[in-house]
Parts: sequence; structure tokens; C-alpha cells
Amino acid sequence: MMKNLGFVSTRFAGTDGVSLESEKWAIVLERLGYSCFYFAGESNRPNDVSYIVPEASFHHPEIIKINSIAFGHRIRPPGLTKEISRIKGHLKNHLKNFIKQFQVDILLVENALAIPMNIPLGLALCELIAESGIPTIAHHHDFFWERTRFMVNCVWDYLNQAFPPNLPFIRHVVINSSAAHQLAHRTGIASVLIGNVMDFFRESTGFR
Repeated sequence: MMKNLGFVSTRFAGTDGVSLESEKWAIVLERLGYSCFYFAGESNRPNDVSYIVPEASFHHPEIIKINSIAFGHRIRPPGLTKEISRIKGHLKNHLKNFIKQFQVDILLVENALAIPMNIPLGLALCELIAESGIPTIAHHHDFFWERTRFMVNCVWDYLNQAFPPNLPFIRHVVINSSAAHQLAHRTGIASVLIGNVMDFFRESTGFR
């Protein structure tokens, strides 16, 4: 039986929606008997279940530089292609190590295949999933087409490839019906709707 789940995102820290919702999912999944592990650029999860790679964070200087060129310009400098490829390979190798180290059975990707805050990470995940066939749940909180700052870019080929990828090994989850409709309309990808939730008892009492 598949028991080890590998959460992947740019970060699992702070009060952003991805960090909060992934924590809620992990609580439920652990109660069901699964073990949860985390791959990210930043994380406040316990060290013994975390695998940190700084370049996976969208705050990393190299990723910030990539984004400053990728968005707002229509022609891609060859150097940008080379740099994205280099970091993609670096992250892909670490993702392989993460899966091996924690014997991950299923990947649970939190927004890293939906919005291009870290293009090399999305591409690395796409290639890894395509090459390994590892079962993956892609949990999409928001898409790049929902934010105007991503509309002018020189990386349309990357966006179409990995944000999100249409692969047979991935099951897609969205948080509202509008996102489900747009995903199907734009990409032909079917999805499951699981809305974000508020645990009022936990939020009001601090109980965990």
C-alpha cells in the first residue's frame, strides 16, 4: 500500500494559502495513516521530514533574476534559456534524491505546477513525473492566467508545458468551480474540486 506522501512547493512557511492548506491536508492524511514529507525552498516543517533546496524558493536571487527577465519581455535571451535549464537540472536531481531518501510513493504538488513563481521547479517536476510515472496529485490554488503580470512574457513554451502539465500520471485538484472551468476550457484537463476550508475550532482555540 502506498503510504509515503511527498509534498512539493516553493515554500511551506508563513501564513500564505498554500502553506496553510497543505498543513490542513497533511493533518487529515496523517490521521488516515499516511506519512508526509516536504520538499521546498523554505519550510517550517520538522527537519526530519523536510528536504530543503534553496533554489526551489521563489525568493532565491537566481529565481528572482529569472522572473525579472521572463515576465515583461517578449523575446527570450539565450542566456535565460541556459540558466533555466541549469537550475531545472539541479532541482530535478534533488527531487529524485528526495523521493529516494523518504521512499515517496505519491507526490502532492502544491501550486508549483499552476503558477510560474519558479519556472525551473515546474519544469523539473514535469520532466520527473513524465520520466518516472510517479503518481501525482497537483493541487492548484491559482493559475498564471489569473494574474495580469504573467501575461507579457518570453516563456510561453514553458508555461504551456508545465503550468499545468497534461500528463496521465497527474490528477488535478482545484479550489473552486471557476478554476475547474477555466482549466478545462484552456487545456482540456479535467479536475476535482476540493475547496479550501476553515477549521473554526482550531483557529479560535489554537488546538491542534
